[in-house]
Amino acid sequence: MIRKLFTVFIAVCVCAVIYPQFGMVATATSQTKFSVDVLLDYGNGTKKWSTCILSKPGNDTVYNATQATATTLNITWYGDAILVDAIDGVWNSHPYYWIWWYWNFTESKWIIGPVACNHYILNDCDIVAWYYENCTVWPPAPPPNPPVTLVDVLVDYGNGTVKWHENVDVMGVASVFKATKAVATLDYSLWGDDIFVDAINGVWNNYATNYFWLYWYWNSTSMSWNCGPVACNKYFLKNGDIIAWYYETSPWGPPSATPHPVANFTWTPSIPKVGESVIFDASASTPNGGTILKYEWNFGDGKYAVGKIVSHAYTNPNTYTVTLNVSDSNGLWDIEQKQILVVKPHSPKAEFTATPETARPSEIIKFNASASLLGWNGTHTMPITEYRWNFGDGNMTTTTTPIIYHSYKTAGNYYVTLTVYAPGATPETDSTTRRITIISVPVGGYSFPIEGYAIEKPLTPYLALVAILTAVFTTIRRKIYRRE
Repeated sequence: MIRKLFTVFIAVCVCAVIYPQFGMVATATSQTKFSVDVLLDYGNGTKKWSTCILSKPGNDTVYNATQATATTLNITWYGDAILVDAIDGVWNSHPYYWIWWYWNFTESKWIIGPVACNHYILNDCDIVAWYYENCTVWPPAPPPNPPVTLVDVLVDYGNGTVKWHENVDVMGVASVFKATKAVATLDYSLWGDDIFVDAINGVWNNYATNYFWLYWYWNSTSMSWNCGPVACNKYFLKNGDIIAWYYETSPWGPPSATPHPVANFTWTPSIPKVGESVIFDASASTPNGGTILKYEWNFGDGKYAVGKIVSHAYTNPNTYTVTLNVSDSNGLWDIEQKQILVVKPHSPKAEFTATPETARPSEIIKFNASASLLGWNGTHTMPITEYRWNFGDGNMTTTTTPIIYHSYKTAGNYYVTLTVYAPGATPETDSTTRRITIISVPVGGYSFPIEGYAIEKPLTPYLALVAILTAVFTTIRRKIYRRE
């Protein structure tokens, strides 16, 4: 079955080439040189990300990008469409095949290649992936999303003009080249597969005056700039890295600017309760060349503080945005914002019913605490584990279920107290009390229900009325007998 599906897929790709309405072909731009990220995912946990430089027209397809990044590539021609048979010696072998995908930036997801790989035209900063996967189910699962790296980029023109770009998103290959392209217009040259920058934002390397663009990276251990060791497309970045492009002349030296400090903080406890003291700690902030002089806090509830380590208590449950602003001896500053959840725990709620609430001695009464509410510790519900009963007649018992039965020996009013226990809630217990009435035989005899009258009303008036009526009836009957 999968062979038939795959044959259909190839046929569709070929048709898409001959009849464009079957596929979607990206249009070329006016750029003659651009970069593309390519992921080779071998399906066994091995992945290889690469950035390649392509030129338009004629060298701008997925096939060209794959040629530039794979060590070996085996293909089959179907008419003028190319099917990839193997990449780096990994061959299609039913039900595993090489499938190509492109990253849709608008929808933030991988889209399966709509046409043959030599017919899909790429544009600058596109991301494509070859994924070796099981095609038993069609369409197959897409590759994992491309990685995203956050970095800071400094562009120092050497004339006092300094431009910082903070928290730059670099999707795919996190190279210095990619990070710089994200914030500036680049002109560059290729030396083999190495990229060297010729101009940034229209400022060109000048061989007459010996001014050139050099890139540096910030060494957080030595707190100093280090010159980039290789071509800018060969140096890869991780989250929080700082790079700088410095336009300078010989003798070469690091940028005159130092990075701004980096604000960072933690708090304890992680999910505080209303009224609980929260310790905010900014010790994780880094100075980056200067000395941090001030730590300013905004707790998000209208309260403020100053200091590296401060405490604060919230009066209401909510999600608050806490802002830390650090400033250093170089006049630079940084802001970090994080959200903190403040909760208000509550105890369980004791509730119960008694059926009946008015009973006779030795009559069984059903006590039902099923309406009791669970406790809450601020993040999770805390179940009731014990129902503690005090029946008011000297009898007390504890159950793990909410229903219990009890009877009283003598008449009287009894006050029944239920205490529910939910360990982990705050507080852990709650109690409630109800009155139970036990009645003996009432004066005038037992009561029975008469429509329109309460069950507790005695029968004496009704018995008297019946006696009078009986006497009248008897007198009349005797008179009738005498006449006869």
